[in-house]
Amino acid sequence: MVQLGKQPDTLAIIGNGFDLAHGYQTQYHDFVRHTDSVYLEQFKSCCENEKITTWYLFEDNIRLITERLFLRSMAESCDFDDNRREADRLAEVFRNIQTLLLQYLAKEVAGKSFQKKHSIEGQVGEHAIAINFNYTDTAERYFKKVFYVHGSLAEKDILLGYDYREEPCLAQFEDMRWSKRICREALAFRRLFLQNKRLPPDSKKYQELLSGLESYQHWENSGRGLDEEAQAFIPHYQTIHSFLKKYRQHPFPGLDYRAIKTVVVLGHGIEADKVYLKTLLGQCKHLDKAVIFRYDGETEESYQNKCRFFAPYCGTIQQASY
Repeated sequence: MVQLGKQPDTLAIIGNGFDLAHGYQTQYHDFVRHTDSVYLEQFKSCCENEKITTWYLFEDNIRLITERLFLRSMAESCDFDDNRREADRLAEVFRNIQTLLLQYLAKEVAGKSFQKKHSIEGQVGEHAIAINFNYTDTAERYFKKVFYVHGSLAEKDILLGYDYREEPCLAQFEDMRWSKRICREALAFRRLFLQNKRLPPDSKKYQELLSGLESYQHWENSGRGLDEEAQAFIPHYQTIHSFLKKYRQHPFPGLDYRAIKTVVVLGHGIEADKVYLKTLLGQCKHLDKAVIFRYDGETEESYQNKCRFFAPYCGTIQQASY
């Protein structure tokens, strides 16, 4: 957990473009070009559009694939058990791709020279905090306080998934387990016990807690809800329930959103985490300005889309360059 002193007045939102601006090859096509794996081939074979060029398209295909599996499970002609086995096989593919990505990024950043950019330093100061959607520690070269939304190389724990969708009625947990909302909750729960070494990852109780969390999320998203009968089947129910209630209210403990006056966008494409960012920005009641760093070659349409996204939350939008 990051301990905060004086409340920051500047919030940096960091995405993949931030690492790219510092010379790291972290785009989806970089990863695929340098990774030869049957799991990537299996994933590609499940996609309706095999021309995936960005991480956003990769994650959106996870959404499309799991939607298709659910719809197929509702057909009278479908073998339901076989359909669920296919969902489990896809889950294994996604988990292995996460592992491959973690390994690729660790090699990519290891030993590479790093040079700060004065243009970024000019926009952020000591009272700034970073909400980091990357897995690398590049942001820590500029910010003392960094929250890793989707895991990090240091933790050896990262997540991939889709941002948000209206989950269909009767959907099974297996069809929605790759929702970033669900994945973020599971990541935060793992952090609770591992960061302070409260429980070793190979301990029986730790495994019971993870199993309990998955059962909790399963029942909560089953359409039936967490009635008393369901609670009885969930190991460590009260511990999990108390944690999720607290986490959902304050995913970044100690951060006072009311103190945020400026948001600086560093390489985040917005689209991949749009719903999450809307929730975050909606809590920054005194936000006045957005500074959007524009990368070389970015289209006017892309930049204007970002401007339109931030316009409802602040009065001034300023363009900046790396």
